[in-house]
Amino acid sequence: MVIKMLASLKKAKRFFGVPEDDTSQDLEIITVLKAASAAIERETNRSYAYKPYRQTLDGSGTQFLRLRNYPVHEVFMLRVEGKQQDPDSFVIEPENGMLFRRTGWPCGARLVEVEYLAGYILPSDEAGAPPATLPENIELACIMFAQILLRSPGVKSERVGDISVTYDESKGLPDVVKALIQL
Repeated sequence: MVIKMLASLKKAKRFFGVPEDDTSQDLEIITVLKAASAAIERETNRSYAYKPYRQTLDGSGTQFLRLRNYPVHEVFMLRVEGKQQDPDSFVIEPENGMLFRRTGWPCGARLVEVEYLAGYILPSDEAGAPPATLPENIELACIMFAQILLRSPGVKSERVGDISVTYDESKGLPDVVKALIQL
């Protein structure tokens, strides 16, 4: 699995005060950006990359069905209880990943199969890359978490005399990162 970064190396280096032409820390910065990106996706239970997705969902019993990844750009295939659905039988609410169906979605486990295109164009330093569409707060959250990881990668306290290190075993993201990624 390739982990896409939610922030570019170039922007992170500017934020960290590292000159663009100084490549001595690139590997370490890329590593923490990937770790921060994975943690944010895990916390939000979604992927942000612009790509096709496939999901099997429980029927909600309501007129709305939420897809995990959004914004939704297109639905390629929708099956309800194994039957292909006409594209005119539902409406996509792109920004929040909702599918609306006037007649409602049946209630039950694993009744709905969807193939769709969703997500954002992620920041990239590659020449000719399309402009990023990822919300800036997500990119900033990634950079800030990466900076926290660089400063103290799991170390809660240290002592030099007789050498003692205590690792932080707390779970979850720092509060500042959580505040930036709130839905």
